[in-house]
Amino acid sequence: MRRNTFYLFLMLPLLFSCGDSSVTRTLPNVTGTTGEVLVVMDKQMWDGSPGLAIREQVSPFLLGLPQPERAFTLMPVNPEGFRDIYVAHRNIIQAGTEEGLGDPVVTYTRNRWAETQLVVAVKAADTASLAACIRENGEEIRRRINDAERGRLTDWLTNSAGRERSVVSAGGNEWELVMPAGWKPDFNREGIMMISAETPATTQSVMVSVTDRTTSRIGCIELADLAQKRMSAEVKGPDGGSFMVIEQKVPVSCRSFRRSGTDYIEMRGLWTLEGGFMGGPFISYAFIDSATARAVVVTGFVYAPREDKRELLRQVEALMYTVKKRQE
Repeated sequence: MRRNTFYLFLMLPLLFSCGDSSVTRTLPNVTGTTGEVLVVMDKQMWDGSPGLAIREQVSPFLLGLPQPERAFTLMPVNPEGFRDIYVAHRNIIQAGTEEGLGDPVVTYTRNRWAETQLVVAVKAADTASLAACIRENGEEIRRRINDAERGRLTDWLTNSAGRERSVVSAGGNEWELVMPAGWKPDFNREGIMMISAETPATTQSVMVSVTDRTTSRIGCIELADLAQKRMSAEVKGPDGGSFMVIEQKVPVSCRSFRRSGTDYIEMRGLWTLEGGFMGGPFISYAFIDSATARAVVVTGFVYAPREDKRELLRQVEALMYTVKKRQE
């Protein structure tokens, strides 16, 4: 795919060594690959309603992907088999029953047996209560695991980049994006830049743009319009006559949230090539810089026609959230 040069580098590290500030003892690195979750649960429960609740609520099929992919790769293991290398796994859910227990309990523990590890423990008095508790807390459990994976990837990408940053200037202000090893700049002009990485099979890109005009708010419609305009203008097909657009036949998802003191609006969906036959998933978010009242729009997208896209998109998302205002 051509568009001022499209590069991609696939990074799926098996192990991470991104320490947590709360670590006070020497711990091994976590094991497993990104997106994996070890589920420690009795087989009868895994085959029953608690296991079904985990599959449906903690690891549902993801929206905005062209083929069915669940949020995580679940790896069930019986409690008696939970030992040796298993205890150092990156993400662990321990679910079981405890006779006489009152209300169900969900706890989240970091760095229990390995650095950056997340352990989610769910206990209830009986199987029905356990399944109900998992369903009630499934979204929060999924968010916690996503945050842990994003944190590991962000640290890994940042460490890979070292001091390398790509900087976009707009109106005398600058915003920077981490430039990991294997990523290269596509273009960098006033108010917009894009970096990409490429393998023979896959492409990942992140584009950062800053609006010309000031604004007091930005919502889903405004974000879709801004992302669409930038996509169409900057990302062209191999023949030069086709261009990237948001796929209208598939619904996009949109949400607002607050992170590190900043309000964000985020959109996920599919992109396609107008006048061509290419497509894939994208994520776009925007926030308003309080000092300049300009909207900063960050869009990441993946092209991987014969590959699973979940982890490629997760890597792109982690990189997108390294964008920050450059300090003097």
